Amino acid sequence: MSPTRARVTAPSMRAVLVTLLAGVALAAGTPSLPAAATTSAAAPVATSAPGPVGPLSTVAAVSALAAVHGTDATVSGALASFYRPPDPLPYAPPGSIIRSQAIPSGAGVPAGTRAYRVLFHTTSDSGGDLPESGVIVVPGGTPPPGGFPIVSWAHGTTGVASGCAPSLDGTSTIPDLPALLAGGDIVVAADYRGLGTPGLHPYLVGDSEAEDVLDGARAARSLVGDAASNSVVVLGFSQGGQAALFAGEIAQSYAPELFLAGVVAVAPVTSVLELAPTGDQAPPSGQSAFTAMALFAWSRHYGTFSLQKVLTPEGLAGISAVSSSCVDAVASLYDAVPPGQFFLPGWQHQPAVQAANQANRPGGSPTSAPILVVQGTADEVVPFHETTSFVSGSLCHDQYDSVDYVAERGDGHSQALDLATTVINRWIRARFSGGAAVDSCIHTGLGLSHLG
Repeated sequence: MSPTRARVTAPSMRAVLVTLLAGVALAAGTPSLPAAATTSAAAPVATSAPGPVGPLSTVAAVSALAAVHGTDATVSGALASFYRPPDPLPYAPPGSIIRSQAIPSGAGVPAGTRAYRVLFHTTSDSGGDLPESGVIVVPGGTPPPGGFPIVSWAHGTTGVASGCAPSLDGTSTIPDLPALLAGGDIVVAADYRGLGTPGLHPYLVGDSEAEDVLDGARAARSLVGDAASNSVVVLGFSQGGQAALFAGEIAQSYAPELFLAGVVAVAPVTSVLELAPTGDQAPPSGQSAFTAMALFAWSRHYGTFSLQKVLTPEGLAGISAVSSSCVDAVASLYDAVPPGQFFLPGWQHQPAVQAANQANRPGGSPTSAPILVVQGTADEVVPFHETTSFVSGSLCHDQYDSVDYVAERGDGHSQALDLATTVINRWIRARFSGGAAVDSCIHTGLGLSHLG
């Protein structure tokens, strides 16, 4: 491994968070922010939640703070009224704030900062208006000239039901939050449409996710005004890596008022069919669950194929769990048996499935900003060779993008995010300061030939 491509060994995400919380003294004072539109709801009693199933789930498992019921699942409990949008929803431009709610500092919000749970406007599939939820965290101190830059976090899989929204847990699922705030970044974490707000999430639909994370950045600017700049880095993991790559492709046309400074995609999903389970053994790491969620979402989103064409009777019987439960529960059902019990033979070759998969493969148009791709060489969900082929073929060769490709030797799916925080934060700082980006595309084999 050449020196420029060597992996920087970083402490675990948990260690980074603890160290920063204990040792980083944020500057006193905060920018003048608008008053929250609603008062903070009483915190519900947290119940025990199952641990994360690994592969495409967020850094921290979404807790059972919300009850989810049936195919029209909605958030219930103490936060239900916040997540229920006005009906009818008065039109406002994407990113406009519908309501906001301060998150108490004792709820995992770093000292000296301000955090808000927000409901904001985004764009529907038909170009209309939709509500979306998320979290915005603002650093302490006086904003620099032009305002604080924005990091828009795109999370990994939590599920497709409304009650699977990461914002229900406040700021706890945002990785390395104290370091980003200490660097002077506003951090926004959109839930994606259909998570938190009513409806079902169009899981692994790239354009939809991209609009969500860009509208999240717009929402941050709507909330804090001149305290926020228009400079944005999108940072995503797994499902969120797909979202980040798509955001890079559509940013100039969809949100031209934003300056996209960079795109970070960690273990990005670039093709669902490449991750789909095969063989007669129960698959590792959630492939059956994620495939079932994608097929369910695509069948509803596109309406071009029925689930009867791709799932067995047993698979169809499990769809109620997909539509009404979060990722751990879905994985416990679908990943306990061989794929053939749930998926019909040859389902991957259905023309409509192939078309949906192709529509959600990133790499369809050039990205104006530099890209950082981080991939574990031992990833059990998103294969290292698939990501390497995607970077080399689609991003470098076809689109002439500038890509810094970092291979995390021996790291699995979730480890790639945990162990690359130092690399990621240094790269984000360089983008916001205008530093030159490393371009792996100019090196033979992306500079990774030593990996074999």
